[in-house]
Amino acid sequence: MPEYLPLRAFRQGLLPGDCGSCVWWQTAGAADARGTEAADKRHDWEASLEREWGSVGLLVHEPAGRRGASSEPVVTASIHFAPASSLPRLRELPFPPLPPLSVFLFCLHTSDDAARWVAKRLVRKAIYEVRHRGVQEVYAVARTGSRNGDSADCRFFQADLLGETGFVEVASDGRLSLMRVDNRGLISIVDEVQTAVRRLFTNEEEPAPSPAAWAKGGNGADGGTR
Repeated sequence: MPEYLPLRAFRQGLLPGDCGSCVWWQTAGAADARGTEAADKRHDWEASLEREWGSVGLLVHEPAGRRGASSEPVVTASIHFAPASSLPRLRELPFPPLPPLSVFLFCLHTSDDAARWVAKRLVRKAIYEVRHRGVQEVYAVARTGSRNGDSADCRFFQADLLGETGFVEVASDGRLSLMRVDNRGLISIVDEVQTAVRRLFTNEEEPAPSPAAWAKGGNGADGGTR
């Protein structure tokens, strides 16, 4: 089973490839978004948010030693999330301003040998994490009509992946789709598992969940959070 680490400033170096020195979402305009200066800017951005808001993402990793003699954890996937108001790049995209208390999900990365279910589970895990911080609305941007197997662009999600994890499109410019999931209507898979275990050991009878709880649309979406 995958293990998760909160993405914090001191773990920036564990991010795959050039992710640790990229601030495309954290900046605006055509300025260089990569390099040493960008890495420092990213570190400051992460550290500032940690103090007031918490970690800004998740890392999927294998513990040290599982892949041979290496003493370092092997990161196989990562995802970022942050208050929408903390990401200047959003103001340059062709969408209306996001609600002030909403969270934006971005930069999903998986290694070449990671299964698709790892990516889906990571998205759900991220939604679950921000849900416990009281966040009601989560947004993300996908390439319009993109599906699994499309050319990689780590800035944006695949539309079908977000759809399979409960997101629905709320705006599009024909090239990019703004997608949203409402945490108020989500049912946690973890809650379901806990209920099943409780029934198994106590024979406790509980009413079946209302079908409305699973309805897609403005009040929620299928695809639990964990």
